[in-house]
Amino acid sequence: MKQILIVEDNPMNADLARVILTRAGYGTAVVERADFAMDFLVGNEVDAILSDISLPGMGGKELCRWLNEHRPSTRPRMVAYTAFAMPHQRQSILEAGFDALVVKPAKLETILDAIDPDRNPMGDV
Repeated sequence: MKQILIVEDNPMNADLARVILTRAGYGTAVVERADFAMDFLVGNEVDAILSDISLPGMGGKELCRWLNEHRPSTRPRMVAYTAFAMPHQRQSILEAGFDALVVKPAKLETILDAIDPDRNPMGDV
């Protein structure tokens, strides 16, 4: 089972992502801050990280840059999960090193495709 770390400080957004991913067959863990994500990753391997951009303390872009610098060969897939939808904001997020960007509110299929672009599109969700 693929493991996904959700980094989201809004409880409703975190719970929605957790429910979507759990129902699709992924294992999930949720943390509210980027520094908590860094601590979590010390002892846990994940296949992907779904991270908000605007977080207390270190933001999602900084988390992505940190992972690119400190874990370039073992970095999980990074998906930005954000309400920032303006073209210049999207560009800045992708330039930080994210593999994909999902704009909130997002459809179930959009989140699943961003997390695992190789998944079976005909699979049960």
